[in-house]
Amino acid sequence: MEAMFSERYFAKLIQRTLLCGVFLSLGLIFTGLAFTVAGSAYGPGVLRSGVLVLLLTPAARVIMLVYGYWRGGETYFALMSFVVLALLAVSILL
Repeated sequence: MEAMFSERYFAKLIQRTLLCGVFLSLGLIFTGLAFTVAGSAYGPGVLRSGVLVLLLTPAARVIMLVYGYWRGGETYFALMSFVVLALLAVSILL
């Protein structure tokens, strides 16, 4: 399992997470726009979901960084990433 967890593999995993988040958000926003133009009541909710996914994508990246740094034995960077995650959570709640 340790051989599979390399920096290159982890960087690709983070890249795929960001791409999936952006594309999912893009799909939800376009679907919400289509529903809104068609006059459906679901349009604004789907639009909000797309924006929420777009906002949570960097948080998912930071969560992965906390895990990666911790697993890699870099506790200082894991702690700093956790602080960034806490700041993101506070900013979302406010």
